Amino acid sequence: MKLTDQILRQIEESERLTKQLTLVEKLSAPNLSGAIAGIEHLQKLTAGLDLSKYAEAARLASGALASVNTKFALGADLSEAARKITEVSPALKSLQDQAARYEQLFRPSIQQDFLRLSEVVASIAVPKWPNQVALFGDTIQRQLESIRAPVIQIEDSFRSLRGFGELSAIGAAVRSIEPFEPDLVGALRRDLGDWRDAEAEPAELIDDPGGRVALYEERGFNAELTDFPAQGFESALVATGIGLGAVSNALAPPPAEMVPAFNVHAYQWLFVFERELRAFILKRLMEAAGDGWEARLPPGMRDRWQDKRAKALTEGECEQPLIHYADFADYVDIILGKANWRDCFKSTFRREEAIREGFNRLRPIRLMTAHMRFMTQEEWLILNLEVRRILRAIGVQI
Repeated sequence: MKLTDQILRQIEESERLTKQLTLVEKLSAPNLSGAIAGIEHLQKLTAGLDLSKYAEAARLASGALASVNTKFALGADLSEAARKITEVSPALKSLQDQAARYEQLFRPSIQQDFLRLSEVVASIAVPKWPNQVALFGDTIQRQLESIRAPVIQIEDSFRSLRGFGELSAIGAAVRSIEPFEPDLVGALRRDLGDWRDAEAEPAELIDDPGGRVALYEERGFNAELTDFPAQGFESALVATGIGLGAVSNALAPPPAEMVPAFNVHAYQWLFVFERELRAFILKRLMEAAGDGWEARLPPGMRDRWQDKRAKALTEGECEQPLIHYADFADYVDIILGKANWRDCFKSTFRREEAIREGFNRLRPIRLMTAHMRFMTQEEWLILNLEVRRILRAIGVQI
């Protein structure tokens, strides 16, 4: 059972609570007076929440609270902070109960599920997936067996099996087929939705996760792909090879202490994605024009970058190469410039509409991450797939 729109709209309120918990978590013993003030604020904030209407928020808030509890050493001088932390927990008990009830709608896979896998494979193999992707029930069974978390709906097990089977096919495809091969592009479009003409950033939905989910489903997103509890969903991404995993040392992500508290994993991968993409774009432009590569930028873009660099320097930032001042929307404008596409990028991305669609899917997710908003499972799936696919296309080993 997916979270209702009402649930999703209220998650932002829980995020505010979690942000406060994160701030408290970072405080050391000498700053206990500030910690106590923060906890008192939590109590007031929690009292204003309608704890009876949403479940996923419980995972966010109770997880942060558990982190606070474990990081404070409870010495005599911390007794007041400890008491106030304890007082917050009952206020979150309803949230935790809701989360437990939600997860109880699911169970781990069992032998009877495996007997239906041939039926699952038959339902998803044709005509969606290219011939290069062979779907075998034993592969899906091994993947399911690796998951210990509840992932199968008790009332509709076939829906869960079909959604998991589709994730398995996607995982096999993005690992084995060229990232922008037309059959793969078309198959992903049928699962992730058609984003070829969705150029506007949904800024008006930044505080409305339910509205964003509705937008994705309006575009054609297959809701079965994310219809799992959070732990089961993350386990499914790992088992099917979709999950990006931790950013490797070879890709040198930013230090954890410099990363915003929310959506750390997404922030790290988007950081790597943009850094590697900028390097790729610059390399291709210089191969075509040498030191005169800036002349291949769309009109006005170079001036905007120079203005941003000048402003950054006046604010005390270190100077960066000019392309580092590109906006996210600039990348696709550069790539799809008529001469640039012909001379520099067509051989990599193959079809203009395919690369535009990939960036259109990523744009709202980057916006949510930059503003530290709640990331839905739909957004996390799209980020894993599109970042993996584009990095693979430009030759970055993950």
